[in-house]
Amino acid sequence: MRESELIVRFQPETRHVYVLPGTTILEAADRANLIIDTPCGGQGTCGRCRVTVTENPPEPTAAERDHLSDDELASGVRLACQAEVHTGMTVEVPVESRFFGQKILAHGTGAARELEPCVAPDPDDRSGRLYGAAFDVGTTTVVGTLLDLNTGRTLAVAARPNPQIPLGDDVISRINHAGKDGGVEELRRPLLDTVNEMLAEMCAEAKAPVESIYEAAFGGNTTMHHLLLGIDPTPLGHAPYEPVVVDSRTVPADELGVRIRPGGRAYTMPNIAGYVGGDTVGVILAAAMAEYDGVQLALDIGTNGEIVLGGAERLIACSTAAGPAFEGARLYHGMRAAPGAIESVRLDHGLRIGVIEDAPPRGICGSGVLDAIAVLLDAGILDSTGRLLTSDELPDEVLDDLRRRITEHNGGPAFVLAGADDSATGRPVCLTQRDIREVQLGKGAIRAGTEIVLGEYGVSIEGVDRVLVAGAFGNFARPSSVIRMGLLPDMPTSKVEFIGNAAGTGVQMALAGRRCREQADRIARETEYIELAGRPDFQMKFAEAMIFPSP
Repeated sequence: MRESELIVRFQPETRHVYVLPGTTILEAADRANLIIDTPCGGQGTCGRCRVTVTENPPEPTAAERDHLSDDELASGVRLACQAEVHTGMTVEVPVESRFFGQKILAHGTGAARELEPCVAPDPDDRSGRLYGAAFDVGTTTVVGTLLDLNTGRTLAVAARPNPQIPLGDDVISRINHAGKDGGVEELRRPLLDTVNEMLAEMCAEAKAPVESIYEAAFGGNTTMHHLLLGIDPTPLGHAPYEPVVVDSRTVPADELGVRIRPGGRAYTMPNIAGYVGGDTVGVILAAAMAEYDGVQLALDIGTNGEIVLGGAERLIACSTAAGPAFEGARLYHGMRAAPGAIESVRLDHGLRIGVIEDAPPRGICGSGVLDAIAVLLDAGILDSTGRLLTSDELPDEVLDDLRRRITEHNGGPAFVLAGADDSATGRPVCLTQRDIREVQLGKGAIRAGTEIVLGEYGVSIEGVDRVLVAGAFGNFARPSSVIRMGLLPDMPTSKVEFIGNAAGTGVQMALAGRRCREQADRIARETEYIELAGRPDFQMKFAEAMIFPSP
């Protein structure tokens, strides 16, 4: 410890770090390996990173006065991204402010392919091992898979939260951070450290040395791709949103900082456009969309919603800024799909909720929000404009159990999903009017993008053979809720198919098959990209798609 540094103690872990004066509590927590949930990327706009400074709380900032009550401020509650350390302090990080990682979806459905790796064993390697590692680098999570390239067998799987989260919860926040002096390396270094930790973990599980890995393959959105390669992604943050690199890359792994066999290689999937990256190429590859004789619609729903339509004759793709509501962010009690998140809501002689790991509820994640909205629409508590009715406006047929759940929040109506006595925090878990508006914005963007690609292709939803929903959101959402609230057009639920972590499966296919890698390049090169920004028809369709379907 240098004499100028100050001690910050974190409870209940009894961890401590030493930091320079002026360091934020958020930065200190990161050094203590405690990830605090910061949906706004530490800008002080969401008010979610609440901590309690039990010893020497600093003077509150203007942002803290906006988000915190006088009683909270008096008791030492502060925002971790705003509060600075100017003396030694003790900080308690409550469970609702922590990032626990998602209910990570590690497996997906993919088309069978011939095993044809792009690497071969060295003559001096008598072990017979020819292993490869495939990484799906998502904005929120990183999933790695260790493959035996001789047999195609999966040897181990590892998953981690993306360590860039404290520097920005979404790609826009990270693009902005990358524009700061040294920002690209600040984002790149922890990601590579996480990749190397996962490599070591998977090799330990497979009882094999890291030297048995001859190649590592990476897929992700265009921003993640650029940061991994150390390329400044700031051109993606402004029109015309063009990536610096679209082609696939194969580079020496040691130049990238990936610790595998000396002389090993690192491969990155190609990108389609600024906001349609290698992860979408992976979805198309895994679902064999480019070989399908009919028409399929693929959706990968997250903070950005990627939409792909077509088949062997033609593929069209676009991306919509859906916002983080589908991942639980920007909702009053929203959270990621972690233990304690309400993930399903149903009506069965009263309200029934499902909670991840059957823990006491402390918030609600994306799939639970969609279920809740569908229930409220069916019950007549939510109208087609998205207005949550007050108690005296409810239809007579509304069940007493639902009627009792209508409450008030910040001067407007809210719906209680779990009461204070049942929750992990001792406070009710609610869905507020503002939450519903956030979801409307996201579903409106995705639905509008879907309508535009259907129009560009010249097909109606009736002419689409299958709707493929990729990623963790799709695997944990119910088709009936997705259709009921209008995220997808009205269609038989039998047409909707969940294909799991198809982006990760696509990376594995490119790792294990030379022809798959060539096909990925063709997909990236030949898929038509539609830029929605500035299109008048998008704004019109977006406004229409904000409305919830009538019963």
